[in-house]
Amino acid sequence: MTAENRRPSLADNFNRSHAARLRSATLERIYRAAYGDDYPEEANPNAFFSRTTLQRLASALRVGPGHTVVDLGCGHGGPSLWVARQTGADLIGIDLSSVGVALAGERAAAVGLGERVRFQVGDLTATGLPDASCDAVMSLDVLVFVPDKAAALREVARILRAPGSFVFTTWEQPGYSTRLGAQQLADHRPLLETAGFAIEVYEEPPDWQRQQRALVEGIIAAETELAEETGTAAAAGYVAMARGVLADLPVRRYVFLVARRR
Repeated sequence: MTAENRRPSLADNFNRSHAARLRSATLERIYRAAYGDDYPEEANPNAFFSRTTLQRLASALRVGPGHTVVDLGCGHGGPSLWVARQTGADLIGIDLSSVGVALAGERAAAVGLGERVRFQVGDLTATGLPDASCDAVMSLDVLVFVPDKAAALREVARILRAPGSFVFTTWEQPGYSTRLGAQQLADHRPLLETAGFAIEVYEEPPDWQRQQRALVEGIIAAETELAEETGTAAAAGYVAMARGVLADLPVRRYVFLVARRR
């Protein structure tokens, strides 16, 4: 077996991080300090969105009881469950992390949403869902990890009923990212338009750079504490992520987009 074959997969990394996030008091403390009053506490984020952004996303989905939302890259289900509670819509969460999906299912049952929310392991570029089967799609900080972003956007267009909304956050930067192992986009709008979307909102959330810098600097400073609390592998993954984000901040833009299916 080569060193390349022994390298942890993206699913392996997220399996560790989702389990660590929900049991780590240190990570919770770091998130609270970085985001302050803008921390989306009920969602227990394992990502970089703020409470303001999550509230805007829920409103932009334009759904309510009787509608179905798909969360692409649902992770441990925190944002999915928050949106389901806020909107009254049914929700399907899809993620490549089997650990994240299992945790999300447990949390849905624990808060009484098991009948309206389901989670499944899947690929963002091939969800397995029927054509035009949902009223809205959400995705928080996930597309950056998808190598074939055009395929992911085509899949969103396929499963979304017109004129449903696709609301998401991601980062933009030119060129290939060696850290992320994928070609990145300097602007998602051309691919969205090609996939059949009309762009309604395209902007940077307020204060995102300060919040994200504070979060990753907090993680780096707490490396020893995290290793003692979550284990060496999980802590190393978080710290490597944090160092990469910190290095990329000068060349990246964090964006909030709302696109309507034509």
